[in-house]
Amino acid sequence: MSLIRPLFALVLLVLCTTTPAAAQQRANPFAGAKSWAYQLTNLGPEQQKRIIESDYDVVVIDYARSLATDGDEVPLTPAEVAAMKKKPDGGRRIVIAYLSIGETEDNRYYWKPDWNKKRPAWMKGESKEWKGNYLVEYWQPVWQNIVFGSPGSYVDRILAGGFDGFYIDRADAYYRFGDTKQMQDRMEDFVVRLIRYIRIKQPDAGIMMQNAEELVDRPNYLSAIDAIAKEDLLFGITHREEMNGKGDIDYSTKQLSTAKNAGKAIFVVEYLVKPPNIEVAKARMKELGFILYYGPRGLFEILKPGEKPAAPPPSNIVKPKPPSAKPNPKPTQTQGNQSVR
Repeated sequence: MSLIRPLFALVLLVLCTTTPAAAQQRANPFAGAKSWAYQLTNLGPEQQKRIIESDYDVVVIDYARSLATDGDEVPLTPAEVAAMKKKPDGGRRIVIAYLSIGETEDNRYYWKPDWNKKRPAWMKGESKEWKGNYLVEYWQPVWQNIVFGSPGSYVDRILAGGFDGFYIDRADAYYRFGDTKQMQDRMEDFVVRLIRYIRIKQPDAGIMMQNAEELVDRPNYLSAIDAIAKEDLLFGITHREEMNGKGDIDYSTKQLSTAKNAGKAIFVVEYLVKPPNIEVAKARMKELGFILYYGPRGLFEILKPGEKPAAPPPSNIVKPKPPSAKPNPKPTQTQGNQSVR
């Protein structure tokens, strides 16, 4: 009897620290951020130095310094990550790591050579946008066990690098299996359990979701996250630098504003190089209270504020395929001012 009460108290403590109510009581680590940058490729010493010398409050990067052509990752060391957390003025920068949960990538540590000949049943078709990325049945335990739950999992490798949190991408991949309640339920369950695991390991970890703003309508999902980063809010759904349809802009803006009103930080990345479009994006994000980052697609180098986007690096540089910058998950048909989804 004497052991039952302590065990019950321990279980209660774990439940309380991982429920939505507890998540709402956490201080949002992104709350004070006024700027951010996003780089997934080419993270060698020169690019690390560029990040260190920047003034950005938040930087999103891959956890690996480089990805070799044979699939062997070279993770950033804790010392390298710690150096990037220090701003030139002595302040603290938040550095979080990219994590794709809806697709496999054939240049990751978990990729098995046999998969090049025959992919497992839970791994589906190759992405049309990014060669070497494959859709997964994200609800399957075998995939979820790769992502989190053991010392060798993807999440634990990132935690070992000393990152401040996670930038979780491809939560919107559910729509590839049909935009149904069941598929959304499965993704919500996956994300919420993943975040609970992260927070048990690192309670102060920040969680930023990329896209999937339609899931904001789900209270458990919304309460679990700290921030949303939206790609192509105003421009570029077609991957051309042109204004999106009003229906798409209005729908996503509404969802993001709902999240903002719930205390979530909202970040936007627009893939822009034309100065007039950059000015439009700056003005609109200021009105909305969203934090803008702009630059060319490819995410090979962060920009200094006000700097003109540069050309991509030479093609002989070994760099990972950026799994971001995909089209919006639900192409829309616009009827007047209404977006049909």
